[in-house]
Amino acid sequence: MGIRSGVGAVQISRCGSSSTAIAIQPAIQKKPIILPSLAMFYLSQKLVGCSLAILASSGLGLALESQSATRAQVPGAIAIAVQPADISFEVCGEAQNWTRPTQADQLKKLQSLPRYAGNPASKPLQSLTQRFWRQDVFFFTQYGLSLRLEPIYLSGLWTVQDTLWKCYNSTSVTQINAGKTAEVWVLSHRVTRIQWTGEQYIMTVQPAQTGVQFIQFPRREARSSLPLKVITEKGTKLTVVAGN
Repeated sequence: MGIRSGVGAVQISRCGSSSTAIAIQPAIQKKPIILPSLAMFYLSQKLVGCSLAILASSGLGLALESQSATRAQVPGAIAIAVQPADISFEVCGEAQNWTRPTQADQLKKLQSLPRYAGNPASKPLQSLTQRFWRQDVFFFTQYGLSLRLEPIYLSGLWTVQDTLWKCYNSTSVTQINAGKTAEVWVLSHRVTRIQWTGEQYIMTVQPAQTGVQFIQFPRREARSSLPLKVITEKGTKLTVVAGN
């Protein structure tokens, strides 16, 4: 690197070379002429450049840059909590005075049906009975007559099935099978709120001694299984069973 003038050129040695003198090479005179003020200026610039090069090669420059970037990111790293969104729902059917039949009445009913008359105490049937008889919340993501029969009869809802069938028409069936509508049966509870958190539905219910509600609401996801959590207003979590 050099600077040309009317007198000569300033010669500056590279960082790390053995030559440290900075001098004017006159065009006429062969003897170097040292200019203290100009030499000190370029020497200071050269020392700064060398220092930065040393820092960069040792990794300190990268560390300082990383720390600076981290400090710059901290003020902007503000977590924004996603607030659950309320979901409108329809009570398409309700029987406020419904209670489960006695076990004797339930067994008698099952024995009167051809599909259960053979051996109501068989292991497969007992497994299904335990699944539907002891639980209070069932969800459905598909519609089909055969998909409703087991939950209706094995849960004891056969006593109010006429109320349930009113929930279905050509539009509602299409919406359910297209994955746009979810259906939930809630036994011995009343639904007060449904929210979507972005990951799952939170259904809040109030315990009741009697009654059943058949609920339908628009879906916000397209999963094969409904991501549904049901809790009471006191925070007690209820078991949710897939009906189909």
